[in-house]
Amino acid sequence: MTVREFHETITSKVKGTWNLHHASLAQPTQLDFFTLLSSISGVIGQKGQANYAAANAFLDSFASYRHTLSLPTSSVDLGVVEDVGYVAENAASLQSAFDKEIWTPINESLLHQILRYSILQQTSHGASTSTSTSQMITGIAFPQPASSPLLKRDPRFSTLYHPSSTNSLSSNSGSSSNDNEDSKAIRAFLLSLASSPSQDPSLLASLVAILSTQFTSSLRLSSPMEAAKPLSSYGLDSLSAVEFRNWCRMELNAELTTLEIMGASSLFSLAGRILSKIGGKAKEGEGAKEG
Repeated sequence: MTVREFHETITSKVKGTWNLHHASLAQPTQLDFFTLLSSISGVIGQKGQANYAAANAFLDSFASYRHTLSLPTSSVDLGVVEDVGYVAENAASLQSAFDKEIWTPINESLLHQILRYSILQQTSHGASTSTSTSQMITGIAFPQPASSPLLKRDPRFSTLYHPSSTNSLSSNSGSSSNDNEDSKAIRAFLLSLASSPSQDPSLLASLVAILSTQFTSSLRLSSPMEAAKPLSSYGLDSLSAVEFRNWCRMELNAELTTLEIMGASSLFSLAGRILSKIGGKAKEGEGAKEG
């Protein structure tokens, strides 16, 4: 996104909240409550919407700041609202993207209850203000399945995993130990890459299998991808491409643009492009050592 697009989204929440805060301080009577409508995007991030995530992270921090001034405040981090609002109006394209094992959707009635509780915990007539917090997080399911992307990408959410057996979290949760089958396959590929030329056909086959697993999970496909089939036929969009680009950078140390991902004609061509980039980096490293 452009710098202008980044600030257009942030301004309404940052400057708007700041203006309301100062307007309330100018009043002769202190407010009974000051509820901010934030989003879990500020907690977990949002692919392709860093501006929106940052704006909501500000709301959560600002609520904490007002608490230091002994002023009533509650930042409510909302998740998916099913029956009203943006998700409901774009149900065909959005609701299928939300896994209810990971995200707990709410309806308008529950939204009203959440807001009512937010108000009550800020007033002397409701919950004790000494034990209330400035931030209320909603919409994240508990327990999270072991395959949850939340658990895989951020250790802060490891406590949301609840294994059905009595074994410890560290021995059961693939997300906490990073020792699941996908991680093993990636490590084996990188080890082979270090000792084999990037043109080795077996490396291409291994990488295609890894990419297929990643796309099958992120796009929530019911069956594995066909390596020669166009990626667009599987519903790959720009947001999914951004998510894959970030995954590729972190897991494979390969830099791709979203255009390169969206423009790939198949898994084979995408895997070949990634191998050429990784191979190019390896040659640059060798050249630097020789120099």
